[in-house]
Amino acid sequence: MVAMINQTHSEIETIAGNAGWDSFTRLLLISRWLDANNLSDGLIAHLGGLAAEEENFDLPSGD
Repeated sequence: MVAMINQTHSEIETIAGNAGWDSFTRLLLISRWLDANNLSDGLIAHLGGLAAEEENFDLPSGD
């Protein structure tokens, strides 16, 4: 997967770094915010679609 860094990612990383949050804490806080604002379903559907697309493009390992 290619890392896609944008302004939102950069700002979240800066805030998290200043606060000393690890990746689990960031994910937990983002998930709580999504739930509180009824936005979880859209993100889950989007991520599920991305995962399905990624599976479709995986090349056989030759094993």
